[in-house]
Amino acid sequence: MSKDKIIRAAIEVFSENGYHRASMDEIAQRAQVAKGTLYYNFPSKSQLFKTIVKAGYEDIIRRTEADLNAPLPMEEMILQVIRHHLDFFLESQHIAHIVFNEISNGIEKDVLDELNQIRREHLNYLARILKEGKCERQLLRDLDPNLSAASMIGTLESTFNYYLNHQEEYSREDLEHFVFTFITQGLYISFD
Repeated sequence: MSKDKIIRAAIEVFSENGYHRASMDEIAQRAQVAKGTLYYNFPSKSQLFKTIVKAGYEDIIRRTEADLNAPLPMEEMILQVIRHHLDFFLESQHIAHIVFNEISNGIEKDVLDELNQIRREHLNYLARILKEGKCERQLLRDLDPNLSAASMIGTLESTFNYYLNHQEEYSREDLEHFVFTFITQGLYISFD
């Protein structure tokens, strides 16, 4: 139970203060646990940060894989990828803020390497889906699937990051429609 309290508190503190200004003292205080309990569960700030970001990426991957293992049309697969990312970002705005703004070279190299590996696994998974759509279904343009996957994720992340500062101007449906149209107009072969 203490571990969950620590993680919830750390998400808030990292989101509010950034990685570098966040302190383990403030996290322990916000979680209402002794510093010894905090360090018992997470030996360093970077390990706690890694745990949070890793769980966020794994949640997105889990949500995406659950739907995409079903035989869906490519258009529906892309829509599901978009929906799962947006759902996660909306439900976990503090984690989204951390992922968008706090992953930097200032984090210990081994932690940064592990987080980058998780991100690469997610991109590789999406690239495999796009490659299948290009090869088997012949619906997609002849674009590099790795660059296409990176562009999809980049579009989703930057659009949502923009949305965080302009929430009163756009609805959830606006976001989904924009990203879907933007991505599919670039990926799909035109049948005109």
